[in-house]
Amino acid sequence: MENDWEFFVDAKQVTISSLILANYQKLGLTEEELVLFLQIDSQLQAGKNIPDIEKISQAMGKASTDIYSLMHKLVEKKVLAINTVSDENGRETNQYSFKGLYQKLVALKRQEEMTTNQAALSVSRTEIYKSIEVEFGRALTPMELQTIDMWFSQDHYQPELVKLALREAVLNQVYNLRYIDRILISWEKQNIKTAADAQKLLVKQREIKAAKWTTPPQTKAKAKPEIPVYKWSNRTEGER
Repeated sequence: MENDWEFFVDAKQVTISSLILANYQKLGLTEEELVLFLQIDSQLQAGKNIPDIEKISQAMGKASTDIYSLMHKLVEKKVLAINTVSDENGRETNQYSFKGLYQKLVALKRQEEMTTNQAALSVSRTEIYKSIEVEFGRALTPMELQTIDMWFSQDHYQPELVKLALREAVLNQVYNLRYIDRILISWEKQNIKTAADAQKLLVKQREIKAAKWTTPPQTKAKAKPEIPVYKWSNRTEGER
């Protein structure tokens, strides 16, 4: 039993990213191509620069010609690259690389993140339309819908920023898009691009306004004492 356990311990381990196993179909790989990748990569990890095709052929139960055909497909899909390099003695050898596979995996992840962000942004825009209708207490007109759409498509305002401008309009009891648009333009001129930046500006403005209300009024300057006017015509003879 101990010998059986040592057999597994002594066997070389192959490291593979779980992302490849989870996304190989999205990367355009078939199951056979995935297994071939594992076979080649395991030999590369073991230090063999040139994989043993015969060994891979036996492991997969396929003819060598089929293995070469699968390898060609991996090259066509830009998953596998076989480059010719020269050693110190000028001898040319083939170098196998799966860098293209990992680049595809990174691109796939970015695309999925972009799709997720776009979906979230779409939901946020829908929420903006509904929020404005709720605050205005009525349905939006086609012209108003077009104005809001331009905020996103042309002005590229973030939904959170528009929502904050709506809140400011409501606090000031102004229920029209023109007022909200003026708020957004004012923020844009001040290089305010996010709701967080706008919130900081609003807090600062409120602090300044509050300071003005709490500052005691300046006391008037103390009136100067009156200087009596002495009429020379009223002096008596003795005063002369």
